[in-house]
Amino acid sequence: MNVFSELVHSVYDLKSYRLFLKDKKGKTFLFGFLLVLLYFLVTVILPFVQFQVSTGGIMNIAEELVPDFTIADGRLDMERQFEFAEGDTYIFVDTKNEEMAEEKILENLREYSSVMILDSRNAIIKSKGQVQTLYFSDLGDLDMSKSDLIEMVRPFVTMAIVLILVLSFVFMEVFFFFGVLFVGLFGMIVASCMKANLTFGELYKLGIYTRTTSLLLKAVFSFLPIGIPLYPIVSLGISLGYLAGAIRNMDSSDLGSSPVVFYSEGMGPDDRWTRPEDKDQWNQP
Repeated sequence: MNVFSELVHSVYDLKSYRLFLKDKKGKTFLFGFLLVLLYFLVTVILPFVQFQVSTGGIMNIAEELVPDFTIADGRLDMERQFEFAEGDTYIFVDTKNEEMAEEKILENLREYSSVMILDSRNAIIKSKGQVQTLYFSDLGDLDMSKSDLIEMVRPFVTMAIVLILVLSFVFMEVFFFFGVLFVGLFGMIVASCMKANLTFGELYKLGIYTRTTSLLLKAVFSFLPIGIPLYPIVSLGISLGYLAGAIRNMDSSDLGSSPVVFYSEGMGPDDRWTRPEDKDQWNQP
């Protein structure tokens, strides 16, 4: 059975878990890797693609939000006044006035912790309690427009998006295999109650397959306006339920509970002692 078939069978066929237990470690790791990859594609990549298609991308939004401007000959020119205030951040740009009123500047510097006020000749910036004044004439022969700025920033935004997506995927993979540890630990209690002779390694391997339904439900609910309270606990319960069902559908050979056999090196196959059903055999001379 290939890993894609195992993805399907791990959801509804508890009898298949006895076969999963015999998989090599590499195949089990590949199963977990592909499971998280599918979850990542559905919950992260698909919404990101939808966002890109519906909005035209982050840079398209930036082009709409950033007003047209030019910096040339030591002066800033912007066709319309721009003002933004949210939380502790304030931005104000007015290049039509040669110099803004000092009272307006001081008022905003006192009220907000992060401030940027620009006129045609200079920029007043407040950050981390410090106020600095930047004169456009000090920038030399700088010649820049809105389109120049967008094109300069675009590669960095693209690299940042790719880096965030890659790190998000790596974090999901690590978090998945780490989370299976708890399935294995609690699975030891389940196996003990069911008198199943399974090692922690075997329980961990089965735990990887039991996570399929939990991730499937989590992916579905990510698209719904409702959520499941305390889902990590619910998710663990689902995995343990699958684990208990898998153990119930295993036979003694899967659980490692073969009859105990006692014999000496000098004895033949017919002379060795086994745990007999007839207790009187133990009293033979």
